[in-house]
Amino acid sequence: MGAEEQIADVIRPIVQAAGLEIWDVERSGASVRVMVERPGGIDLDAISDLSRAVSAVLDQRDDLVPDGRYTLEVSSPGLERRLRYPRHFASYVGQDVAVKTASPVNGVRRIKGTLAGATDGDITVRGLLPNGEAGDFRVPLELIDRANAVFSWGPPPKPQKPARSATRANRAARRASVTAGGAAGAPLAEVPEEAL
Repeated sequence: MGAEEQIADVIRPIVQAAGLEIWDVERSGASVRVMVERPGGIDLDAISDLSRAVSAVLDQRDDLVPDGRYTLEVSSPGLERRLRYPRHFASYVGQDVAVKTASPVNGVRRIKGTLAGATDGDITVRGLLPNGEAGDFRVPLELIDRANAVFSWGPPPKPQKPARSATRANRAARRASVTAGGAAGAPLAEVPEEAL
């Protein structure tokens, strides 16, 4: 069991007591990142309280944290969260994902599409094959360098209609409102061509 899994096991009771779930733990260099979630979302007070509680536990476990000073970050995994474990992929079946593989799958290393299936050993992503046709990419989990959820803002906005040019009736109405002597509806004064 790696350090990340050990950290998750040590802090899980604290996280669950706060009504949250661990999404992922990352340990890199001099930092430990703990990502938590809760159905309906997380507020900043919950993150702040949990950060203090996790820090107190990890400060007593030098065997789990980087030597010397380290940075602890407790946060939500975000909308485009990283997917690493079978449970992550299983919870995102039917949604858009982006996957980068260590070696080519169906001729490509970067795959973007809909997660069509997930097992404990692989995932299936429905996307565009190198020939431009729709197809499935079956990717063993051990080949995945990085995968994340892709947040879609919804359908693209409809193009705006071009502004309508003034019609003859509109132009005539504007001309009629211009008065030679200031009285509404008065005929336009004739302007000699030399003045134009």
